[in-house]
Amino acid sequence: MLDLEKIGHQIALLRKEKGLTGEKLAQLLDVSPQAISKWENGKCLPETAMLPELAKYLDCSIDTLLIPKELIILEAIYTDGVTSINITKIISNHLHDNKLNICVNGQFIGSIIDSDRLKLVTVKYKTPLGTYFIYALQNELLTIDTFAGQKSDTPFKLIGAFYGNTKGYASATKTMEHYEYFKWDRIHVNHENFPSNTASEDTEYLTLIYLNKSGIHVLSSAENDMIYYSDDRTSFYLKDNSKCVLNGIMRLEWEIGMECTWAGSMYAALKYMGEDYTYEKIMGMSGACYRICFVDIWDWSCTDALVSFDYATPLYKAIGYTPVWANRLEKNDRKAERLAIIRDLKNGKPVLAINLRIAPEWGIITGYIDDGSEFLCRTYFDKEIFDKWEKGDCSHSELKKITFEKRGGYLSNDFWPFLIAHFGDKNDKPSQLEILKTSLKILVEVFYSDSSRGYYQGKQAYEEWMKGLSDDMAFDIFSDKYNALRRLSVNDSMLLNLIDGRRAAEEYLRESSTLLSDSDRKSLIKIADNYGVIHRTLSVFRNKVKSCCDVAITYNTINATGVATRELRQEQIMILGKILRLEEENTELTRKTLLK
Repeated sequence: MLDLEKIGHQIALLRKEKGLTGEKLAQLLDVSPQAISKWENGKCLPETAMLPELAKYLDCSIDTLLIPKELIILEAIYTDGVTSINITKIISNHLHDNKLNICVNGQFIGSIIDSDRLKLVTVKYKTPLGTYFIYALQNELLTIDTFAGQKSDTPFKLIGAFYGNTKGYASATKTMEHYEYFKWDRIHVNHENFPSNTASEDTEYLTLIYLNKSGIHVLSSAENDMIYYSDDRTSFYLKDNSKCVLNGIMRLEWEIGMECTWAGSMYAALKYMGEDYTYEKIMGMSGACYRICFVDIWDWSCTDALVSFDYATPLYKAIGYTPVWANRLEKNDRKAERLAIIRDLKNGKPVLAINLRIAPEWGIITGYIDDGSEFLCRTYFDKEIFDKWEKGDCSHSELKKITFEKRGGYLSNDFWPFLIAHFGDKNDKPSQLEILKTSLKILVEVFYSDSSRGYYQGKQAYEEWMKGLSDDMAFDIFSDKYNALRRLSVNDSMLLNLIDGRRAAEEYLRESSTLLSDSDRKSLIKIADNYGVIHRTLSVFRNKVKSCCDVAITYNTINATGVATRELRQEQIMILGKILRLEEENTELTRKTLLK
């Protein structure tokens, strides 16, 4: 008999492991978010016809969904410390009776890494007791059961070290432990410091396998190179100063439940550093979930989280980091900043920046090549190029940007960013209750804020937005083609960001309600309920505009979509008016009860 609770837990686990929100999975499957919630809470099963699609998006088999096992392979990587191949499905297919027992070799894996470096498989897996990690070298047995493996529960732990190459190698674990005793900050890789095969005339390598808070890592260094410890001694990096790539930083893109590019970039960077924050919590702790900004020239910049209000300071305080900013540097100041970025990257710290590629949106500096003359990055604009590359239809120039061997799967920056944010020193964090109180103060402050740098905020932003929508001539595609299209695009972007912010606000406040007394908790839940009404109402309207009531006006090959009719704009104005009243209710309830 199928265990609905276990199946629901399995779906939730696999969804989170794939980095999908419940709403994004619902969108992919064309079902409601409530359906996803019912599955994951064990209330019901997905329809049989839905199972193949669900298994596809969760990257598993139908049996894995319906017959949850005690042992689940979350990730398996075949690597030589430079090149990595994901073999999660291959390993999962060889699980039997909650055990795995295979020989690691290229023939079994079905892929070959053409190098003389030592090859191995690393595995991340889950059992009822927690999440564990294990590795096995090539041509060795990889054995996993519910009692094997090691946890990533310490800042740093070396679990394997080998010196040699595919023709022969020896353990170097004792040697590394000896060097660890002296707390050296660098290790010279050569045959004097490590046991070498006397018959070897080929290049030998030091391969290190270690655990830290972010998982299991493999680093391979050729002889005569230098390996460095990071400043906090939780990771290694190579001496080669001409290149540094922080592998594994997640991709960024719009319409996956992270529409605020600053908060999304912050989430991806913190996740890479092993910090346990959700996107919604980042939005809530910073107060960015309450933001609304409008500029009457209808510019996309009004959706930038930091354009008119400082949401960054409360967030950095909440997560315990001192921010270090570089703002609109002159050319003669860039050299020092370039070195500061390189230093952070070497220490395993991504750097946030705005205007890395295409247009001024936030992204992450993920590495550098050619001695720092070229930065690598993740941005919200990458998807189009990656999609083209994966389909094999990139032009030569685009393909040149995606040299995975050299750039680690990242694109190069196009511009020098005009605002750069470093993760500085670590500090003590406030309590969760203090963080919530700060967030609620921002809720009130933003709603009643005056315009800043030409941008309307809060209540004024709603009023000016509605006023702008009522100007029918401004949306006349025939009178002013460029500006009409611009307004339609900016309007949709604002809707999307408002939906995203209020969804995050609802989730953050509901989660935080347990910090309050019974009476205050009721007030906070009421505020969260109102935010839920706001984002769901706007989602329904935006979907209606996009899928049912778009107006395509063909004029000199232009397709104008969005609120291109007076009727749709009037409907949006009416909806925004109702939402403004809910926002005012939330603000006054917060001010009079929660901040009294």
